[in-house]
Amino acid sequence: MRKIAILGAVLVLLAASATYARFESFDPCVWMEHELAEESGLPRMIVAARIQAEFLMRGVGDPGPRDCLLAWWDFRAEGLRKQP
Repeated sequence: MRKIAILGAVLVLLAASATYARFESFDPCVWMEHELAEESGLPRMIVAARIQAEFLMRGVGDPGPRDCLLAWWDFRAEGLRKQP
């Protein structure tokens, strides 16, 4: 049981390190900004304004980490659906 706990902790640490290395943040809102800016080629400031406008249209005035994480998952799932 102890080995499983240690293995789980190591996996979580590796995943957290990989996430931070890729996005330089643990904030899902930053993840979404980073990926949309990469995909579109637009400056991050414009992408951030676009994301904020999208949340406002959905009725979310101040998106929290949960809102951004769900939107990021939707964005990733939509990108996977577009691939042949």
